[in-house]
Amino acid sequence: MKISVAAAVNEPDTLAQCLARSPDIVSGTLPLKTYLGYSTAGQAYNAALAAASDSDIILFAHQDVYLPHGTLTRLRAQLEMITNVSPRWAVAGVIGGTDTRELCGQTWCSGHQRLLGARVAAPRQVATLDELLLIVNTRARLRFDSALPSFHLYGADIILQARANQNTVWVIDLPVVHHSRAVISLGGGYAESYRYIQRKWHADLPQFNLVCPLERSMWRYWLTEARLRWKHRHVASRPRPEGDPVTISRQIGYED
Repeated sequence: MKISVAAAVNEPDTLAQCLARSPDIVSGTLPLKTYLGYSTAGQAYNAALAAASDSDIILFAHQDVYLPHGTLTRLRAQLEMITNVSPRWAVAGVIGGTDTRELCGQTWCSGHQRLLGARVAAPRQVATLDELLLIVNTRARLRFDSALPSFHLYGADIILQARANQNTVWVIDLPVVHHSRAVISLGGGYAESYRYIQRKWHADLPQFNLVCPLERSMWRYWLTEARLRWKHRHVASRPRPEGDPVTISRQIGYED
């Protein structure tokens, strides 16, 4: 099972502080390729799929994700468990939700300054995943939508593709640190992406999503946006996360 990592990058300093410091990446056992200057996530990640055509598994990771020591070993074991029960699996992640809106999996989120979710005893089949880390089985032959605007909801889109093709989607037990900034608004690129998904997948909506449920109308989006703006009404811009991802990983017991 040949595994590699791909990341769309717009903040090289964040990449250097987080993803590039992951021990398996530093050691070279988990190859990392970065993609700068792309206007959409789909364009960047399709370039990654083309460049890593010999990889069985590609981890599409945010630049602000840190992968603790032992990630590759744990990942292989978790994916073997999935393959044994569902050879047609297409996408996996570390935290997501079921069709009944049950949260599965766990990650540290610096934007919330706490652990989110709960670790799973075994891989769980889900309907949605957080985009912080998408694990794609290249045998499923999925491609990202390069026309989807900006860098949002590409995970929702590829999961909808997978499920339409009768492929399965999973959450696995893979502790990571998401050293993210707090989300204070869903404006700009997110709104464009939301409307695009509405048009493209209109017949398949509604769909659960961890950030904002995907509906045929915009009312759920506007409600979520209003709540975020009210909660962060005294914040002018997204604050940088506190602490160091390596230190956080050790403090919460993800590695020694």
